[in-house]
Amino acid sequence: MTGPFRTHLAAPVALTLLCVAGLAACGTVEAKQGTQAIVKASALACDQARSEMQRAVDAYTMLEQKPPADEQTLVPGYLLAPSQLMDIDAQGNVVAAPGSGCP
Repeated sequence: MTGPFRTHLAAPVALTLLCVAGLAACGTVEAKQGTQAIVKASALACDQARSEMQRAVDAYTMLEQKPPADEQTLVPGYLLAPSQLMDIDAQGNVVAAPGSGCP
């Protein structure tokens, strides 16, 4: 397997082998801790996407002397690709995309 998935899939296997061999401190993680980590990671992804979109809107508005009509207006000059997490409303505000799970 190539790409970013190779690293992610191999890391747990390597850690497991180290734990079995007694070479690493192995502990247990409660399911609640994992759930909290997922929630925190999701919140960080939403914050990062919102920040990126806001910077693109600000740059477009400053350079074009008007707010963008929609998100597609920002691609590819201000954003590499449309965001799956954020969108722009009719007033040009950055808002969570429908169904994204972001607040």
